[in-house]
Amino acid sequence: IRCAMNSLAVLKGILLILALTMDSFVVSFAYGVSKTKMPFGIVVCMNLLMSTILGTAIFMGSRLAALLPEGVTGRLGFLLLFGIGCYRLFSYFLKKGEAESEKVKALNLLEGLGLAFILSLDSIAVGIGTGLVQSGQVMLVIGSFLAGIAVMEAGWMLGHGTRHILNRDLSWLSGVCLLLLAIGSLRG
Repeated sequence: IRCAMNSLAVLKGILLILALTMDSFVVSFAYGVSKTKMPFGIVVCMNLLMSTILGTAIFMGSRLAALLPEGVTGRLGFLLLFGIGCYRLFSYFLKKGEAESEKVKALNLLEGLGLAFILSLDSIAVGIGTGLVQSGQVMLVIGSFLAGIAVMEAGWMLGHGTRHILNRDLSWLSGVCLLLLAIGSLRG
């Protein structure tokens, strides 16, 4: 019975890590289709920040829950992601008449850390709840860090490959992805 309970705890941890990193996958995919390079060092820094925020939320548990009104992180995440998504869509339609630049942009450290903070907003709520009920928090933080790097790299490569294969300007798709992510953040 103990082995089955440990296996169930590991499975729950893996599912939680996947849930926490899906937003990162979608955002990385969006950056890939919009020809914005995500340097590996910045991806690592972003995931270090996101895992630190998750770890802090887990370890603060009920103390942090008392400071934040219920649902505030979800609403803030929605507003930020919705705003970025709208900006990307409007940018696509405004530049449609212009010649498309073949220059690849690169995400800088400040933009990356800001994006990491936005992506971490749901981790605060998840971390608080997890800190109150689940053991293995250190493994959850480490797993989230490693899985975050992997899904961001995979998402960017998939987005970049999709754009390259179709040979079209898919920057509008990054806006749609971010809007869908924003809408999905309202569920919590």
